[in-house]
Amino acid sequence: MSSILLAILWQALSIGARAEVQVTGEPDAIQVEAKEASVEELLTALRKAYGLQYWSSANLSRSVSGTYAGSLQQVVSRVLMLQDYDFLAETTEHGTIVAVYGKNAAPGSNVNLVSQTAPAPPRAVAPPMAPPLPSRLDQIRGAAQFGQSMKRRQHQF
Repeated sequence: MSSILLAILWQALSIGARAEVQVTGEPDAIQVEAKEASVEELLTALRKAYGLQYWSSANLSRSVSGTYAGSLQQVVSRVLMLQDYDFLAETTEHGTIVAVYGKNAAPGSNVNLVSQTAPAPPRAVAPPMAPPLPSRLDQIRGAAQFGQSMKRRQHQF
């Protein structure tokens, strides 16, 4: 009997706690109001409203509630950082693109964020250089000196 009451209570609570995401504004100044929505529901609402492109290999079912304001990228970054997701974000002339690839191991861990332009790729470190090869002029001088020393030796005998 208690399990039936518990099931009815659980169903009543789940109906009352409906997820909701409202998005308003322009891409450079938006406002998102979320009430018990999953991160995926929030990102999907931003996709529909502003063409946000996102991919994820992480579970985006974490619940989000609150009001977020700013540019599209600022709002997305803030939501993902607050939920401790690892992600990359980039804004190009084609729109905002986000790749969510995991959950940080600990809250407050560093988040990788790329905005506007991607950083330059790391430069290759050159291996230690060998001593410089003698120049052609040094080779000629060396040959001339060798030739003079050989002439001196021949005169000594």
